[in-house]
Amino acid sequence: MKEDNFQLTKKNEDFIFRFKKILAQDSKLTAEQLEDITEDVSTQLREAQGTGVTATQIFGTPTQAAQKYLDPKVTAKKLHDYKFWVLSLDTSLVIFILFSAVFGLSLFFAKQQTNQGAGIVSLLLISILGGSIYTNIVLKLTPNPKLSQDPSSTKRWLYLAGAVIAWLVGFLVLGMLPTVINPTLPSIAYIILAIVAYGVFKWNRKQAGLKGGFFAISQLSQQARLDATKNKK
Repeated sequence: MKEDNFQLTKKNEDFIFRFKKILAQDSKLTAEQLEDITEDVSTQLREAQGTGVTATQIFGTPTQAAQKYLDPKVTAKKLHDYKFWVLSLDTSLVIFILFSAVFGLSLFFAKQQTNQGAGIVSLLLISILGGSIYTNIVLKLTPNPKLSQDPSSTKRWLYLAGAVIAWLVGFLVLGMLPTVINPTLPSIAYIILAIVAYGVFKWNRKQAGLKGGFFAISQLSQQARLDATKNKK
C-alpha cells in the first residue's frame, strides 16, 4: 500500500484543519463527537487520495462537509457506537429499578413479610445478569454496519436460545440464595433503593448521551434495523 494512503496530502490536511475548526465552533458537539467525526472524514480522505479523488469531490467545501456532520441525525450515536458496559449498566439499572419498586410495594401491602424472591443480593445479581445478557443478545442480533458480515439466521437463533436459557437458570439459582447471605430488606428500603438507582440511571444517561424510554437499547436496535433495511434498498 502506498504511503499516501497512510498520511494525508497537504491539501487534505488543510481541508481537515478548516473542517475541524468549523465543527469546533458548534458548542453542541462534545470533544468525543468532534474527534470521531474528524477521524471519519480523515479515513475517507486517506482511502480516496490514493485513487486521485479530492476532498472537494467527496464532501464539497469544508463548510458544506461540516453542515452535513452537524445534522443531529448524522451526529447522533447509533446502537453499535456505544460501549457494551454503558448499555449493560443502563439496562441493569432499569431492571433493578423495576424489581425494587415491585418488591417494595409488594412487601408494603403484604400482610406478612416474606423472603421469597426478594433478597437484596439476588436482586442485584439478577439485575446485572439480566442487563448483561439482554445487552449482549441485542448487540448480536442487531445488524452492525461496522461488520462486513452479520451472523447467519442459525447463529442468531442459537444466541437467542442460549440467552434465554442463561437468564432462566441464573434467575432460578440466584432466587434460591439462602437468607443468610441474601436478606430481605424492609419495604421502604427497596423503594429508597429504586429512587437512588433512578438517580444513577439519569446520571448515566446524561454522561453517555443515551436518550429514549426506559429500555433505550431496544429503541436503538429498532432504529438500527430500519437503517439497515433502508441501506439494502
